[in-house]
Amino acid sequence: MTSCPADRSVLPALVAARDPDSAAWLAGLLAAPPLPGTPAFMRAFAAAGRRLREAPPPRGDEVTALMALGIAAPALWSGPRLLRAALLATAVEEADGAADGKAPARLTAAFRTSDSEERAAILQSLMLLPDPARFAALAADACRSSVQPVFEAIAGDNRFPAAHLSEPVFNQMVLKAVFTGMPLARVAGLAERTTPALRRMAADFRSERRVAGRIVPADLDLLLDAVSADHSATYPANGISTP
Repeated sequence: MTSCPADRSVLPALVAARDPDSAAWLAGLLAAPPLPGTPAFMRAFAAAGRRLREAPPPRGDEVTALMALGIAAPALWSGPRLLRAALLATAVEEADGAADGKAPARLTAAFRTSDSEERAAILQSLMLLPDPARFAALAADACRSSVQPVFEAIAGDNRFPAAHLSEPVFNQMVLKAVFTGMPLARVAGLAERTTPALRRMAADFRSERRVAGRIVPADLDLLLDAVSADHSATYPANGISTP
């Protein structure tokens, strides 16, 4: 397991710093957390999205604390996402405590019955869950989503893919990001996961675009030039180059 109660205590603390009423509501849920995918969980998960909508995002030491837990871009997290992550992490541990080995199946059920915003919250919270690698199948399925915000929730600003997806799934995710226009600068850990196979795939994609007389996304150069992670800080987010 990679999470512990001390880790998760960061999330309720961030909620409490924003709204005591929401903190009390969350504490009541965490006292007897519903299992993921159950009607009680889905009601609570939906209700969390209606709270803290005007709350400020994490900042300063809060950002540092969340990054230490594996969150790639905590400064982008909303109040509802903090609430949902706290509920989700505890609910998954509750499922583990049930000793039925069904936490991945339960979370997949919750994902499939969620709306796009809820799915994004689940995907962005995967690194916070106990033993996150076991949710790789759910993440791989999300990489195939045709709903762009859902795809970007797993592919962008998320350390889970680089940490836990297989090479073929990761490579396909990266090329899909290029194809759909998501800046590769948002793919956490891309430099470390760029392989000769991924560069070949990118080169083939560029050749196909040129032969077809279509514009070539400039982000492909990020793969073909094998640049360092430092380049992502200044790389143009949506630039394109012509053949």
